[in-house]
Amino acid sequence: MNTDEEPFAKRRRMIKESKARWLARQSRESLDRILAAYRRRIEAETPAQSEARRERDAEAHRLVRDCQRQRSRDEGIHFIEAQVETHNCGPMNIICQFCKSKNFAAERSSDGKFTSCCRRGKIKLEKPSDTQGNDLLYPNFLLGLLTNPNNPDYKKFHDNIRSYNSAVSFASMEAKVVDFSGGGLCVFKVHGQICHSACHIQSVIGQVPQHAQLYLIDSTQAT
Repeated sequence: MNTDEEPFAKRRRMIKESKARWLARQSRESLDRILAAYRRRIEAETPAQSEARRERDAEAHRLVRDCQRQRSRDEGIHFIEAQVETHNCGPMNIICQFCKSKNFAAERSSDGKFTSCCRRGKIKLEKPSDTQGNDLLYPNFLLGLLTNPNNPDYKKFHDNIRSYNSAVSFASMEAKVVDFSGGGLCVFKVHGQICHSACHIQSVIGQVPQHAQLYLIDSTQAT
């Protein structure tokens, strides 16, 4: 049976190869016709049309290069993210024995005490109290923003709480930030030392208000 099928298999292979050669010849002829028509159209162009065409071609090439660069950046980001190992600090539920603050377990020193919050109890803050000596409770309107999901501003407060805290802080970060030109990953690089600049509640006469002074003294300027 194999002997009878060999001539048919050979015939089918010859037909397939002949068809492939015909398609290749047609493709070459079609490409030659397209190139010839393109050359004729270029030769018939006016100087203004030639300049406009070159500008379109340059813009198209620029878009292609930008797409290729963006694709390379995306591939680089995905590669880096795939190599990064996820680290979990665990729950922030370890209570300092001195100031009762919550800390991560890894922040605890070898003696089981914390230094980042109160330096092992060396720093002590008095509780705020009124004129009668009663402890001042947490303001109800802030407590509602923080803990009451039915508050209309609850979600907005949680989404922007860091920005709110920074806006009314009494100190701001100052550093020499290195500027990266061109595209690529978003990088915030600091050269040298980071400082926190603080100020008095009221600005010095002749000095422009800064930091928390804007929000405590001149709310119009802050807005």
